[in-house]
Amino acid sequence: MALKDRRLSVSKLQALVGDIAVEAGKKALSECADEIVADAKSRCPVKTGALRDSIHKEVKKNGERVTVGTRLKSAPSKKYPNGVNYGKIVEFSPRINKPFLYPALDAHRAQTKEKIRQAIAEAVKHGKSDS
Repeated sequence: MALKDRRLSVSKLQALVGDIAVEAGKKALSECADEIVADAKSRCPVKTGALRDSIHKEVKKNGERVTVGTRLKSAPSKKYPNGVNYGKIVEFSPRINKPFLYPALDAHRAQTKEKIRQAIAEAVKHGKSDS
């Protein structure tokens, strides 16, 4: 089956290879996110360590989506009633110029795709698929 779009939804993947292969892909994605978190923490500039310690992964949609980000916010003020996300300031501010999340993601992009592909291929190869 030739795919015109390079993206493959979870439902299409389940139809092609079954639930066990999808779960293997989700597990590989989560493991890769752990590696990205560790790399981002090693790249993060440290004064108090609070920003570094706030870097985390969040699993969403039953493992179909994993995000890596920071939780550290400043206290609310008149100008910023919800506080300010320090991670965004450090990552994107031209004055600080100390990105840590995107370089970690970029460093692991190809490796993540390959690990997910291998996990799915192994699950299919060993006949662990339900369909």
